[in-house]
Amino acid sequence: MNKHFKKYFFYFLARIFCLFGFYDRSLLCYSKVIQFRTFFWDVQAQYIDAYEKSTKSCDLEIHGGIGDFLQHLPFMIKHPNENYVVITHFAKAKAFFKALNIHIKKIYFYKNGDEHRAIKSRLRKKAQSLLCPRIIFFKKNPFKLSTVFRFKKKPIIGLHMSTSNQTGGTLDEKFVLSLIKKILDQHMTIVLFGTQDELKALRLKTNPNLIFASHHDIIKNLAFVKSCDLLIGAESVFKTMSSMLKIPTLVYHHDNNNHFRDRVFTNPYIKAGVMSVYKYQALEKEIEPAIDFALQTIKKLKVNV
Repeated sequence: MNKHFKKYFFYFLARIFCLFGFYDRSLLCYSKVIQFRTFFWDVQAQYIDAYEKSTKSCDLEIHGGIGDFLQHLPFMIKHPNENYVVITHFAKAKAFFKALNIHIKKIYFYKNGDEHRAIKSRLRKKAQSLLCPRIIFFKKNPFKLSTVFRFKKKPIIGLHMSTSNQTGGTLDEKFVLSLIKKILDQHMTIVLFGTQDELKALRLKTNPNLIFASHHDIIKNLAFVKSCDLLIGAESVFKTMSSMLKIPTLVYHHDNNNHFRDRVFTNPYIKAGVMSVYKYQALEKEIEPAIDFALQTIKKLKVNV
């Protein structure tokens, strides 16, 4: 059976199982649907409903990095003591979930795609190991700033130039520096996200309207996103955080085929009117139009200055 037809088959089969109260069986079918298309119709909402009515005897798998964690968090915060199994390249995953009081049964770490596939292969042999549900928006921000910041200038533009170590595609440095200058020249505030080494490498001069969010604890940096009126970034956790908070988000990425990225991390937010995407062939050769796109996006913001 073609995989495009399988998602329909397993979705309707799951609905039938739910209709007759066979929730454990429906979970298996919904999990199959999610493997083919993460946000197919209302599958995630149906999956959650079936799980809450089931015996809850299965492990729930979380795969990927912090961007993936964020989409799982609304469910995990509501259900903090389930049998979660995390498969990740993020070295500080244990501390991340502990800070949110979420119990993790087991963590597997991988360094590359081959190691990830090997772990997934082992987990497939466990009959009661299913994917953890995802939700595209936060109802409530899970991260709080420890101190209140008073920004002198508005709008507040978040900017993150790098990506996770699994995706590549860090934004061109010349583009980033030019964009920073343009925004500061227009008397706006920039919150610049990144590691201390990344931001130090930019060799930026001190400016009262340029704020670094480079704490070693990523939760503290994620908490800063709520302060932004717009977030501009590459393919990374910060654009996912802003999108999930329904903060206008502008993403720059290569004009290439990446079905998982598009179906999970961009298309749902574009459809919701939260995200805009600039697809480039070679950003270092498109600096002027790419900056113009950002400035036009900023102009559309409705911010009380």
